[in-house]
Amino acid sequence: MKMLDKRIHNVQNGESLRIMVISAFAIFGLFVTVFTILFRDQLLSSQLYTLLPHLYIIPVILVALWYPKRGLQITVLIIMAIIILTGAVYLAGVIIDPVLSLFNAGLDIMIFVAVALYAKDREMVDAALRDFFERSGMMGAETDDVKEVTEKAKIKFSGDFDEVIRALQGPDDDTREEAARALGELKEPRAVTPLISALEDQNHFVRREAAKSLGRLGDERAIPALIRALKDDDRAGREGAAEGLADMKEKALGPLISALKDPDWHVRMGVLVSLRIIGDKKAIPGITVALTDENRFVRREAVKSLGRIGDERMIGPLAGALKDEDRSVRMRAVGALAKCGGDAVIEPLIGALNDSDSGVRLRAVQALEELKDPRGISAIRTTLNLESS
Repeated sequence: MKMLDKRIHNVQNGESLRIMVISAFAIFGLFVTVFTILFRDQLLSSQLYTLLPHLYIIPVILVALWYPKRGLQITVLIIMAIIILTGAVYLAGVIIDPVLSLFNAGLDIMIFVAVALYAKDREMVDAALRDFFERSGMMGAETDDVKEVTEKAKIKFSGDFDEVIRALQGPDDDTREEAARALGELKEPRAVTPLISALEDQNHFVRREAAKSLGRLGDERAIPALIRALKDDDRAGREGAAEGLADMKEKALGPLISALKDPDWHVRMGVLVSLRIIGDKKAIPGITVALTDENRFVRREAVKSLGRIGDERMIGPLAGALKDEDRSVRMRAVGALAKCGGDAVIEPLIGALNDSDSGVRLRAVQALEELKDPRGISAIRTTLNLESS
């Protein structure tokens, strides 16, 4: 209990310090803004105005880094503030260049959006890199980093299951997110039911961590709930559910294959992602059927999945996907065929050189060049000669 109270106290202190720092920079910017509006020297005011948006960039970047989950709302507030500021300065009689003002404001908004996206996606990038190294054999099933995270979770919550559950149901988003993560790292079987309930949490990051923790626990009771979670209205929640199901491997294979017939396309798409991560060839027949799905996003994932876990038997279905109405499906089919390799992929790839989309044609050229088959090289030269004539 004391450990958790200390944790919450530290979170509150850190939160107060962040607010104080952001407020200090914002107040300074506001002071300069008021001075610019009230000061009556036209030349000086117009020169200061061009700097005003930049004065707010420091607190904006701090907000993006410290509160990445509120990026969209903050962006809207910034745009509104700039519009109000421009109107106030104009009404004060300062003659401003609207083009220059919009340019300066636009630069600052672009910087903020870039920082916010980076801050929000760091965990996702880290997870993708970890998955890559694990699959390449460069990292063991349990690395030192994973052990370190597990030990940290045990220290933070002192192994008290009841305290972690209370934290999971608390008012603070970050504390609930950490509690959901810790329950998976502590490998506590009693956590299954609370984590299933957390899949309905109002915060999508909490839902994501709950889904991933259920996958680590590997309890089959969670499979139906995780499949339903593939319908999550937020991408983070859907990705967490797909990753959680993939962590269950063979246990989830049968239910996942059955869920390929789910009426909701979000579920079908998430199922394909999970099957691709699991990599079991038993799923190939179901994935092949998904190549003809009515939804283009599902077809895209089906092609990617066949490219990852398929073999030379998939050349025929993938060649058929080269005729799909969606350019992204066709482009992914080219990449998947290139991964299959062998003589049988050359003719379909040569046919892709005549695709109506330039991106697909370029990808086909790259694939044929990588395969270095004389027929493909000759077809590329012929195509280039026809285009130049």
